Amino acid sequence: MPKTKKPQRRPGRPATIDEVRRLLAATGKGPAGLRNAAFISVCFGSGLRCAEALSLMPRDVDRRPDGGILLRVLCGKGNKSRTVALVPEFFGPIQRWIDQRRSHGITDRSPLICGITTSAKKNVMGGSRNTLGRPITHESMRLTIARLASKAGINQRIHIHGFRHGHATALAESGVELRAISAQLGHSNFNTTSLYLAKINPTEQIFAVSKVGIAKPT
Repeated sequence: MPKTKKPQRRPGRPATIDEVRRLLAATGKGPAGLRNAAFISVCFGSGLRCAEALSLMPRDVDRRPDGGILLRVLCGKGNKSRTVALVPEFFGPIQRWIDQRRSHGITDRSPLICGITTSAKKNVMGGSRNTLGRPITHESMRLTIARLASKAGINQRIHIHGFRHGHATALAESGVELRAISAQLGHSNFNTTSLYLAKINPTEQIFAVSKVGIAKPT
């Protein structure tokens, strides 16, 4: 039997802060929009992986007295736990969604990012269509982000892991030390973070090339 060729993986591209703001503006003000805005804010504002963001519980969002916001990841990649900081700008959408959840009767026993549909109808497999308070899949959020990117008029490919790339890039460009970036991303060593940033952030190369003089043709 012939081997099936694995689909070619396209290189990751970091989402920019401008793109994220446009996505947030495109989410809308309904329950689904607030939920999606909270998801985008978690991913870009903290650099969490998609699975980590979808596994967060409301109790894992910790607003400190000094104004800082921490997110507790209890089961990250490699079954490791860690605490990450959230960029303060992105706390508002998360808080608005938490407030909206409560008005819909979603308890804190449901994941932070959860379903919102209420229905007594059965699906084609005989199961319930009611998703209120239930976990959401990576695939569902991937399709949602793609739809929002189209709605926002973003021509570049936007993918969920690109939010993590964008967060790491923003930290590096802001002068954050490698140690802090590594801890934020949940990497086990600095070399992994160095390779990660080298792969996704071409800023230094662009700057270097811009300084090279090109001789005029004779």
